[in-house]
Amino acid sequence: MLVKLEPRFRPMVWGSPRLNELFGVETEPFVGEVWLLSDLEPFVTNVIGESNTNLRKFLKELGVDLPRFPLLIKLVSPAQWLSIQVHPDDELARNVENEPWGKTECWYFVETGKVAVVLNGTVLKDCSNPSQIREHLTYIDMNPGDLFFVPAGLIHTLGPGSLVVEIQQTSDLTYRIDDWGRKRETHLEKALKAVKDFQLEALLHRNFEKFECDHFTVYRVSGRTHLVGFWIVVFLKDGLVGGYKTKAFETLIAVDESIEGDALLIKIGK
Repeated sequence: MLVKLEPRFRPMVWGSPRLNELFGVETEPFVGEVWLLSDLEPFVTNVIGESNTNLRKFLKELGVDLPRFPLLIKLVSPAQWLSIQVHPDDELARNVENEPWGKTECWYFVETGKVAVVLNGTVLKDCSNPSQIREHLTYIDMNPGDLFFVPAGLIHTLGPGSLVVEIQQTSDLTYRIDDWGRKRETHLEKALKAVKDFQLEALLHRNFEKFECDHFTVYRVSGRTHLVGFWIVVFLKDGLVGGYKTKAFETLIAVDESIEGDALLIKIGK
């Protein structure tokens, strides 16, 4: 079984014309995020070929009756540094936001890019001004094929010119600490509750082939691959699935299918 999904486009103040050109859309400001698979308002993914059917309705028709599909897949490309930010974990999301999940995510780098993180996140409490968190950033150059894990509680930002596939829990909870002078709302009190400390070795995965955490498992494959069971497939280049030609970043749900090409395969975690 194949379910082809229609991307949704989210303009952002830091958006890049790159995504507008890639998908042939016009927006103001430029697109920052393409939501490839989403069950989160207001960007719930539509199912291609099924009239007026979105992902949630389609899965319900298949007998998968979830209040919310647990994973959200995006293509992200900023023209500026993202805000320096942190995401809550599940417990904080439930207690503070009345949301079922926090936001743990990872970035697969399609091209060369940059990330910056604060590994000793609890240092935030010692910053008299939120902008001082910039002094604690560790900058990391990323190569095509690298994966960077962004667990809830990690202070992080993504650099300009990066092009990443983002795999995350279905949540849009972001606590901005510093926005590089763009004057958007910040959320320091909540960020102080969310921040944690991490080791870089647990986050940086060079030329990855498999990554697993509690929320999802991601594989990078090439050539012909037979899939058993339920998978999310994000093609990285043109490919084939079920006799159907795909394009780069086309995203599908596949059940017991064979695919051919370079792709990310994603399984729902615990």
